[in-house]
Amino acid sequence: MCNKTPTNPNRVVLPTNVTPSHYTLTITPDLKEYTFGGYVEINIDIHEPTKTILINTKELTITYGRVEIGETTHEASSTSFDEHRETTTFTFDNELPKGPAVFNILFQGILNDKMSGFYRSSYKDAEGNPKVMGVTQFEATEARRAFPCWDEPAVKATFSIKLCVPTELVALSNMPVEQITAVEPEEMTYHFEKTPIMSTYLIAWAVGDFEYVESTTTKLENPVTCRVYTLPGLKEQGQFAVDITPKILEYFSEIFGTAYPLPKLDQIAVPDFDMGAMENWGLVTYRTVALLFDEKTSDLRFKEQVASTVAHELAHQWFGNLVTMEWWDHLWLNEGFATWVGTLAVDHIFPEWDTWPTFIVSDVQRGIALDSLRSSHPIEVPVNDPHEIHQIFDAISYSKGASVIRMLSNWLTVDVFLAGIRRYLKKHEYSNATTDDLWNALSEESKIDVREFMNTWTRVIGIPIIDVTEADGVVSVEQHRYLSTNDVKPEEDETIWWVPMGVHPKPASIADPNQTLKTRSLKFEVPEGAYLFNKDYSGVFRTNYPPSAIARIGKEILSGSDLLGLSDRAGLVADISSLAKSGHTETKNFLDLVQYYKNENTYVVWELLSQRVSEIGAIFAANATVHQQVLHFQRNLVDQMVEKLGWEFPEGEDYLTSRLRNVILRTAGRAGHVATIAEAKRRFKIFTSDASQESILHPSIRQTAFEVVLINGGEEEFRQVLKYFQSAPKQDQQVVALLALGAVQQPELIAEVQALAISEHVRPQDITYALAGLSSNAKARLSTWEFIKKNWTLISDRYKSSMGLLGLCVKYPLAHLADKALIQDVTEFFAEKDTKDFQRALDQAIEGLNVNSAWVEREQESLGAWLTANKY
Repeated sequence: MCNKTPTNPNRVVLPTNVTPSHYTLTITPDLKEYTFGGYVEINIDIHEPTKTILINTKELTITYGRVEIGETTHEASSTSFDEHRETTTFTFDNELPKGPAVFNILFQGILNDKMSGFYRSSYKDAEGNPKVMGVTQFEATEARRAFPCWDEPAVKATFSIKLCVPTELVALSNMPVEQITAVEPEEMTYHFEKTPIMSTYLIAWAVGDFEYVESTTTKLENPVTCRVYTLPGLKEQGQFAVDITPKILEYFSEIFGTAYPLPKLDQIAVPDFDMGAMENWGLVTYRTVALLFDEKTSDLRFKEQVASTVAHELAHQWFGNLVTMEWWDHLWLNEGFATWVGTLAVDHIFPEWDTWPTFIVSDVQRGIALDSLRSSHPIEVPVNDPHEIHQIFDAISYSKGASVIRMLSNWLTVDVFLAGIRRYLKKHEYSNATTDDLWNALSEESKIDVREFMNTWTRVIGIPIIDVTEADGVVSVEQHRYLSTNDVKPEEDETIWWVPMGVHPKPASIADPNQTLKTRSLKFEVPEGAYLFNKDYSGVFRTNYPPSAIARIGKEILSGSDLLGLSDRAGLVADISSLAKSGHTETKNFLDLVQYYKNENTYVVWELLSQRVSEIGAIFAANATVHQQVLHFQRNLVDQMVEKLGWEFPEGEDYLTSRLRNVILRTAGRAGHVATIAEAKRRFKIFTSDASQESILHPSIRQTAFEVVLINGGEEEFRQVLKYFQSAPKQDQQVVALLALGAVQQPELIAEVQALAISEHVRPQDITYALAGLSSNAKARLSTWEFIKKNWTLISDRYKSSMGLLGLCVKYPLAHLADKALIQDVTEFFAEKDTKDFQRALDQAIEGLNVNSAWVEREQESLGAWLTANKY
């Protein structure tokens, strides 16, 4: 059943003369030979007589294709494969008449190791024996790797799936098992119930040796069985996820006005997984660290990661699965909304976590940072070719998308916004929708033209900067496009956004309760005392205050005034540090502002302060004097907090204080804080010499301790951390060690970490952890870029099917470099290479180099002078 016919003639899509309504699919995997056999019966509608049927396939070997019409069977006389369009054309000698038919295809495929399609994931059992499980990852266009299909989101159908597997294994799919039949003594067939009408990218199955923990919803009319599946021996780590799943399902069922429509929800941890997770309807797949959490041995940051990832994927069960985007142009409808409403759910379940302020310093800043580059793209971005799709699974679709939804929900009020969402879901359930469909539903509910407010935010590249000046008792406000290169051309600065200014206290002369700036400029009287723009950091823009306003705000921060809430204090740090980097203000002005935060005691603000001051040290690292002065500034900044928080985690301590401790110790240790280094070394020595003293390094500060001893140690410490990585039984512990290993200082050991990143000892998905650690190390960045170049053939072959890992292999090593000569080096290196799968990431990496080098060139002298004058 084809719900909507795409209208863009440039899209690489299948013809609409034949469409499917139901697939009966049988898959027989061979986990020893890494192959699978398949047979599919597709109920089709032939809308006009034809001699050819075009269908999506990729890396499949077709044995035959037959069309049955009544009692007549038509054998395909030939098949031809188009590699670029990823289609197979079946040609028949006689014309197939208009009407219903059944299209039967026998085929074989490869159980690949590329983390896409139907692929294999490797692990070792408790005895150390190598094992394999099979699992699927079909988004965006990889269902065609597993079975011939109409692999487009708008071409929905129902599915009956059968999996023929060895008797000792378990098979899972989207729906509950209908029956299990014995095929032969050592093989059985799992028959799964028929699915609702759905898109191919949401089909899923898994085959392996699994165990599970289970819970059930208690507040829904039809109870939903919730299970978390794991490899043997790991199910207890799924308890946190399985505990929160019913709560999230019940919350979403309530606010969406529609109960979760399937009878079960399975979630499974996969050792090798490209993205964080995938929202397959009824069978959600996860990277292990995004689903499993051990209260005793896991770093606390993984608990928040699990909660937010689970909430995000469960949101998709409605927003994406029940109602699906009409085409990939509207990907942000899936990802932006799921990010926003997932955050809403986590805040509902864990109100003590400061979830929304964390959202501001993470998602909002990620979105704005990417959108301040010329190489960004609009939220609604035209996508024509499948090769372009995975490049937009980025901070614009997810983070900026979520940020503008948060802004809109606050502008309309959350209650009105959710009422509009209920209207939208009801109207388009089991069908497809566009961004305009969402705006129509919200406009009908709010009686406001939402499209007029939102079009510039979703269809135009970039975000605004609000320039604020004061003169003669008047505040003047002017909006322009914000670029981190600070060189906007007139033709790039034509957009007038509708900006909810959020001035606090609200000026009497602004009548609009939403304070929406709809023109280029505005004036109002200077309020008495301090005032803020973007109260609660609800809007998606940067605010550039005059020094006089910053000084008044700073005094309010220092005094602990309630003028600035947590989100406001964090947002101010984000804005002023970003404006310093882009040249809209000077870096010394940001450092002046930081000193007003000496009484700050919250995790969220300290996390951002640490990031932004550390970034200055990283970008200016080539100037040894300035680099050491910035480290001195950091040590001075955290000294009192180090003493206050210490290294111990008292029983019953609140979650955010525990998170804060790691931020402070990490900042101090990286900056060369003498007492922190000494204590890290002391605890590390005990930790590595006495297995009974493992608690001496709490899991939440283990990475920090590893980094500190590696920065200040040598080969002995390196071997000990490497041994921990190699012997750690849990993936989150391996991640902690892999991130830390990049801090090593000796060139030969840096080279060893680089080699480790592409070795068989590091899962392909985990290369980013190694690269992130190395990119945080001033002594490793340049050689890591050289390493990427030297090994590009291997890396590009390994990750060419990935959703985004290939682009990250380019961006990570270059992220903190500031040598302008590298722009030419990078450009020349990729000049003759095929970059279509990561062109956006490459453009962004080059632009980042330009921003960094301009910052250093512009500010090196003045920053050094300020630091010297302030005795650093």
